[in-house]
Parts: sequence; structure tokens; C-alpha cells
Amino acid sequence: MNDTTKRLEGYYKAIDELPLYNWIKCLAGELKYVRTHLNNSSEKDIEAWENIYDQFIKEYGLGKVHEKILQTMKKKALLELDYVITGDRFKLTLIEMEQTRLENIIKTAGTGITIEQTLIHLSKWLGQWIKPKEITVREFFDLQKEYERYIKAQNDGKKNK
Repeated sequence: MNDTTKRLEGYYKAIDELPLYNWIKCLAGELKYVRTHLNNSSEKDIEAWENIYDQFIKEYGLGKVHEKILQTMKKKALLELDYVITGDRFKLTLIEMEQTRLENIIKTAGTGITIEQTLIHLSKWLGQWIKPKEITVREFFDLQKEYERYIKAQNDGKKNK
């Protein structure tokens, strides 16, 4: 057993085992869902979440969604600086708009639809219902990647006709 495994006993340790339902909850800020049993102590929730999220980034990289998040955060930070410098209260409205945009990007993974809505499309494609408590994070994102390839191939096929 390595040090991290011992230290994070009682927590999910990999995207291979974390259910998608728990992933969604963690993305919404409810880090208690990184625990294997919700009655465990919360003292290492952040460390366990960072460990899993690092695995996700290593596996799937910083994609367009992360670029959108960073651009929106940058725009919000610049507006906050402008407000501090100028005192223009209209900047507060713009800051709030950027915050809402940021929350929507995170909630919908930048696609404009939620993970739950994506599950519906994937379920229709597979011909069977996918339950978020039964599919792992890795399985979901691999399945989503394959679905995107399938759609792209279908669209490329239509263009060649």
C-alpha cells in the first residue's frame, strides 16, 4: 500500500471507482461525496478530491471547457480590478454576470447541457439506461468520447454524400 492509499482510507481514490453521481456532487462543491461512506470524517475531503481531479486532468487533459473556465475567471478578475480602481458600481453587475457564466460552464461541462442530459443522450445511443450511481467517472468520459467520435463520423459521412 502506498502512502496516499493509507492516508486516504475511506475515500474513493481513482476515477475508475468514483461513481458519476458522486463526481457531479463534488463538482457542485459537495466534497463529502468523495468519501466511500458519508459518515466518515471530512478532514481529508479536499485532499481526496484533488487526488481524483488530478487523475482526471492527467487522463483527459485540460480541454476546451477548462479554457472557457480560465478565460471567464480572467475576465471576472479584470472586472473586479476595474471596480476596485474606478469604484464604478456597474462593474459589480458585470462581475455577477461573469460569475453566473462561470457557474453555468462548470455545471454543463461547457457543452451547454448538463451531465445528466448527456447521460440521456448516451443512454438513447446505447439502447439502455445509464445510471449515474452505477457508472464510474472514467466509464462516462470514455463513453462520451466514443459518442463524440461516432457523431463526428456520422456527420463526416453525410458531408461525403
